[in-house]
Amino acid sequence: MPEQIHISPDGVKYRLIATRTTTPTTDSEAKEIRVETDSVEVIVSDSMMRYWGSQFGHVAIVVDGVAYSRAHGGYDAKKTHAEYVAAQEGLRDSVGYVLRISPEEKKKIEAELKRRVAATNGDPARHGYSLLDNSCSSNVADVLNLVGIVAYDPRWPAFGMVSPEDIAVGLSHSKRVKEKRFYPKGGS
Repeated sequence: MPEQIHISPDGVKYRLIATRTTTPTTDSEAKEIRVETDSVEVIVSDSMMRYWGSQFGHVAIVVDGVAYSRAHGGYDAKKTHAEYVAAQEGLRDSVGYVLRISPEEKKKIEAELKRRVAATNGDPARHGYSLLDNSCSSNVADVLNLVGIVAYDPRWPAFGMVSPEDIAVGLSHSKRVKEKRFYPKGGS
């Protein structure tokens, strides 16, 4: 086939590279686009007065079955999803937001969580818990932000603090949420 050059109305030159039809449907039909996706789950739990800091609630993120949970003493990354949910169900109601992400985004999230676990647990004095800027909520928001997921409305944080409720409200409006799971207290 001899090379064919086409010029668009705005003067851009295009070279015809094939005459074969590559789409089995017409240009007016909806086309299926397959994209490889994965997921993580952000679990937001109700408040409780039993533990300091938990009066605002709690947030954890689950990646590949491992629950990453920032607490006052450091990061807990030893529980499976089932163990984490069972522990929360004994204390309070929780809601899980399953987020649709790409495999590359999942790798970034997991790598950042592992980095935070190592840094925080390796030197807890230097990485102390703070309701304002190093809490369960702020850590989840920061990690999700690394892959472009806005987990809360940054216009409204009280005193610069990101609360579990901020995360719940933010994710409830996210187009990345593919499923919402309810984990009631007592497991019913």
